[in-house]
Amino acid sequence: MDQLTTLRAYSRLVELESFTAVADELRVKQSTISKWIAALEDELGVRLVDRTTRSLRVTDAGRRFYRRASMIVSDYDAAIGEVREEASALRGRIRMSVPVVFGQRFIVPLATAFLLEHEGVELELVFGDRYVGLVEEGYDLAIRVGIPVDSTLRSHSLGNGGRYPVAAPSYLTHHRAPREPEDLREHQCLVHTERSTRAAWSFRRGKKTHHVRVGGRVSANHSESMLHMAKSGLGVALLASWLVEPDLERGTLVPLLEEYEPPSAPVRALTPPGRLLAPRVRALIEHLRVGLAPALAG
Repeated sequence: MDQLTTLRAYSRLVELESFTAVADELRVKQSTISKWIAALEDELGVRLVDRTTRSLRVTDAGRRFYRRASMIVSDYDAAIGEVREEASALRGRIRMSVPVVFGQRFIVPLATAFLLEHEGVELELVFGDRYVGLVEEGYDLAIRVGIPVDSTLRSHSLGNGGRYPVAAPSYLTHHRAPREPEDLREHQCLVHTERSTRAAWSFRRGKKTHHVRVGGRVSANHSESMLHMAKSGLGVALLASWLVEPDLERGTLVPLLEEYEPPSAPVRALTPPGRLLAPRVRALIEHLRVGLAPALAG
């Protein structure tokens, strides 16, 4: 038996003055407690308790040893309690990469609420649509929208939105609205330069998937800028549903190819491979998943 358990048994024996009571508390046989105490006395070379069939008396040496032993047990229990309390309180630093527009619109408000709730957590937010190397650049977490996941990373789903092809009414007065995805080849398309698919847009209808290479006068790596240019009539843009829905409701943008299923825009939290998630990171991921649910319900 380990020394700490023996010290705990001896301390409780002095306090309860009963082998039977200690055995019941530690859920072992009374004979086991007797063996532990006898082994402890043999190791110390002194008698700690005098036993009779009807009574138990702690010796002077036993009293002195008890004071030390009980302090050791108490300090150990206190140390365990402090560590568990710190773990439950969530402490430490999180370095997180987030897309610019999605991050500003959704992650910042949710992260703010998380930090207000967990005062022991420190957060470094790095904005950018570039696909960062989590391990190489020291990130604990990266939020990505619609970009294929590196198979070496751990992926945690936060929700799944859609993308809509849209254009302004002013653009459609001079250009016939596309009826099929292939018609987009004849249009000015605003291309997002950070997408891994580059200038290839995909649409599905039934069991058939259409892959169309598009192009135009404008390319950009900032979704909100593309939204502004699409509203100004510069061309067709393929944008996230959460970004364009207000303009669709106002009529400042018109949805195109509505008979086709819009491309998926999954939102994922990526974490380094082969690493146990720290409680603070795991808690933040769950906080984001719950908080993003209303925006990604569609």
